[in-house]
Order: sequence, then C-alpha cells, then structure tokens
Amino acid sequence: MTLAGAGAAALAAWCFVVASVSARAVFATLLRPRGAPARTPAACPSVLVIRPCAGAEPSLARTLASSSHLRGVNPFRLVFAVAHEGDAALPVAREACEGLRAQGLDASVMLTHAQGVNQKSSQLAAAIARSARTDVVVNLDSDVDCAGLSLDAMVGALWADASLGAVWAPPVEDGGVTFSDRCSDALLGGSLHAFPVLSALDPQGLVGKAVALRRDALDAVGGFDALTSHLGEDMELARRLRARGMRSGALSQTVTSRARGRPWRGAVDRYARWIMVIRAQRPALMASYPALFFATWPMVVSSLALALAAPAARTLALSTAAVALAARLAVALAARRASGHAMGRALADTVLADALLACAFVSALATREVRWRGRALRIDRGGLLRDAG
Repeated sequence: MTLAGAGAAALAAWCFVVASVSARAVFATLLRPRGAPARTPAACPSVLVIRPCAGAEPSLARTLASSSHLRGVNPFRLVFAVAHEGDAALPVAREACEGLRAQGLDASVMLTHAQGVNQKSSQLAAAIARSARTDVVVNLDSDVDCAGLSLDAMVGALWADASLGAVWAPPVEDGGVTFSDRCSDALLGGSLHAFPVLSALDPQGLVGKAVALRRDALDAVGGFDALTSHLGEDMELARRLRARGMRSGALSQTVTSRARGRPWRGAVDRYARWIMVIRAQRPALMASYPALFFATWPMVVSSLALALAAPAARTLALSTAAVALAARLAVALAARRASGHAMGRALADTVLADALLACAFVSALATREVRWRGRALRIDRGGLLRDAG
C-alpha cells in the first residue's frame, strides 16, 4: 500500500469512528422519551430552590423575575443567595424578591458571606445550612430563565425513581448579542457537546446549572460544604453519587441561559474551564475532544488535501470528507431539534461551535490557571482549586 493509500485508509477509519459515535448520539437524542413521569399530588416533596447570584449580569433582573414561572404542585421556598453587601447583584435580587413576594411566592434574599474558593458551592452550602430542612434542594444559576422550566417535571422525575440522586435540565442559550455569544449558542445547541446530545451519549455526566437533588443523597456525599474547593463541583458531585450507588438523570426538556455580552476571550475561557475540569477529573476523556468533538473540519481539510495530492486516493478521500460533513450536520440538526432551536442555523453551527471548542481545548492544555469571578485560581489534580498566588 502506498503512503497516500495508507493515509486515506487512516482518515477513513477515523471518519468511521466519528460517524458511528455521531449516529449513536443522534439516535439516542431523537429516541429519548419526552415529558416527565406521572406523579400524584400525594407524592409531592418539599423543595428549597436556591439561586446563587454574583455580580451585575446583563439579564439578572429578567432571569430572577422569571422565577415566578416555577409555580406548580410542589410547595417550595425560593432563596436568592448573595455573598456580601457590596455585591452588585444584591439590589437586583432584592427588587426581584419584592416582586415575587407580591405575587404570593415564598421568596427571600440571603447574605451568605461565602468565603470558599468555589463561591457557588459556598453559597449553596450556606443557604442550605440556614434554611429549614426540605426533601429536595434545587439549584438554578442566576442566568437561567425559568420561563421554559417545569419545576414539577424536574422534581417529579427525581422523586419517581429512588435510584436517582440528582436530575438536571440540559442548558442551552438564546444566541445572545455578540459574535462570541452566537458561537457559544452554536456549541450548546448544535454540536456533539450540546448537553441534550451529550447527556444521551454520556449518561454519567451532570451539569449543575439547573439541578434537583435529593437532600438525603446530598448529605450522604458531604453536601456542598465538601465541594467548596472544587472547580466543576457538578461533575465531582456526580462522581460521589455514583460511588454511593446512585445515578444522575437528565431531563429531555432544556433550560435557557440568558448569558450574553461576552468577548471572544471570555467565551474561550469559559469552555476552557470546563475542559480543565475534564483534564483534572476524567483525564482519559481529553483525547475525545480532537478525536470526536471538533474532528470534522481537520478531517475534511486533510481529506481534501490528500485528494488533491494523490489522485489514486481521491475517491476514498472525497468519500471520507462527505461522510464526515454529513455526520456533523446530522449532529447539529439533532442538537438544534433537542434544544428547541430553529434548524436554519445548523450548518453555521458546525463551524462556529467547533472553532470555539478547539480554541478552548488549546487554552485548557496551555495552563492550569484560570480567572473565575474575578479571582486568579489554579486547578490542581482532582479538580481542586487554590488561589494562583
């Protein structure tokens, strides 16, 4: 076999693997049952909903006010957790709380004085410790718009299966306002890394942006107090639940993040942090990023270059490029459908999402230091955080 023939065969084998994984992901996503399991009112658990807030996020007033959509069968208390008096989120949280209380919701603002390196985990731990005990704890990040979220579906799915320690809703975005926002939307709503697709492909994962937890399961793994030094507290929580024989489950319904206004560097840094968590906690999966998640365009470019350089391998090389593009577009269409987004952007998603993820991957390999919530931090092995200084 000539060198060109060997190269074409290697590209074809790579394409076969990517296409097979893509097909599995597409079918698993499209065949996933929709809707929440039936549950009688007699089974309703009590629920504590916590929304950790930090900083003047562009859509904070809108997303906190959207908590009014959480009404349902389950009785719940709502807490907006803010770290300290000087936080720009505090006046917004207080105003939203007043509006929600006027609508009859049991809402309050809590100053947590959180000190942990992972401020979100610290705030959740403080809010849980200072609230009356409930059966279920729900975290909703401050950028989550509750208009498309059913609290009853989330808690109902958790309460219907005793083996579940956590149930989460895959987050998607709404396109935002900047080019970087659009790329982030493409990644979360039109790629193999889109959580509605990834959750079907890797059921061991957990994304904590919108998650419901059994209180007894949370206590059994040490609560959020044990996660205040972890970046990627959600993945560490999922690992600890698995170690206790419990599962994490993803809903078919998605939840929309209103994060927006990010520069390119900010978008890259965000996904680099996620990849750093994989690097620290599940290092064996690092190779899957270039091999699967943004493999299409390197594969296509290599195949076309080979077709031009070696006419004898042209047919196989061009076929490889065509199959790679078809598999990637199928993933984008399935992800857009599962995310509830228009299909028209699927083709653009294949470029924007892969470019952003590739840049984030390179950034994650280059350093173990990150800037998060205005702090310079270093990620040690196991995902533990410490101040970079």
